[in-house]
Amino acid sequence: MIEGRGAEIGVARRKEVLVVDDEAFGAHDGCGSLRGTGCEVIEAGSGADALVQLEKRPDVSLMFTDCRMPGMSGPELAEAAAERWPHLRIVLVTGYHNMQTPGWPVVWKPYDARTIERVVDEEI
Repeated sequence: MIEGRGAEIGVARRKEVLVVDDEAFGAHDGCGSLRGTGCEVIEAGSGADALVQLEKRPDVSLMFTDCRMPGMSGPELAEAAAERWPHLRIVLVTGYHNMQTPGWPVVWKPYDARTIERVVDEEI
């Protein structure tokens, strides 16, 4: 067991983030940027897979989800996840500037590592 004041702070700062994207390239970019901020990254390739991952990992505090995915869209996933896990912070990611994104922050593609770092700092 790790003891001491610094250890408690280190545990509190651990960030578990779920990245949802049906395209491996999009997920790869987001995951790399998030790992660079010290986050533990869990990946899902669809809305349905994301819900399964959230069931398995109730410690996830932030979810980045692409908006345009087959089956369940990012906004649909955000609604379902917010209803079941009200503590979960949700950020939508899209390259379509005309996309309806009601109620959640949006990161516009293309993005850089500094943008991801800022969002993580603001949302967690």
